[in-house]
Amino acid sequence: MHNTSKGWGWLAKLFHWVMALMIAVIVPIGFLLPATYQFKVTDLRMEAVHIVLSRIHQSMGLLILMFVVLRLGWRLKQSIPDAPAGLAAYQKILAKLNHAFLYLLMFLLPLSGWASLSAFGEAPSYFLWIEGLPAIVPKVPLDDTFGYSFFAGIHRYAVYSGAALLTLHAFAALWHQFVKKDSVLRRMWPLATAD
Repeated sequence: MHNTSKGWGWLAKLFHWVMALMIAVIVPIGFLLPATYQFKVTDLRMEAVHIVLSRIHQSMGLLILMFVVLRLGWRLKQSIPDAPAGLAAYQKILAKLNHAFLYLLMFLLPLSGWASLSAFGEAPSYFLWIEGLPAIVPKVPLDDTFGYSFFAGIHRYAVYSGAALLTLHAFAALWHQFVKKDSVLRRMWPLATAD
């Protein structure tokens, strides 16, 4: 369960891979939502699809927010596995920065999405079977400086930033596995044990 100097414990791995799976589902749905929204006015079937996708997207966003709070709390209480031998100082710094920004985005994305819905005030908000979540910012006119567009813009750019950071994260893991041939990817792999 606990991390060791050589690898991540099963709980850290569970957080990592469950969140990776949720992100792999929520992002494509987020890109589909504007298309379903355009057609929901004229097509009742598309309206039903839009509502289902909205419910999944919003629910998973809030689950990610909950998971990242738990994950960060667990990480702060645990030791972190040692960096592989031979890793340059700048590579260690880049890895820490990448992880820090990924954590920041895992907070920023759900909160900015929730804030954009709150500022708009007309769209339903969901968490699983619950409808009508409390607003985290006040409802304001659409042209307000800190209205829907402001928070939706943060949400959109955070997605693009997250895509870049996740690509770098995956590339680094593969580089460690196939070029450096060290234990970085293996020690986060679900079935590998932390010695």
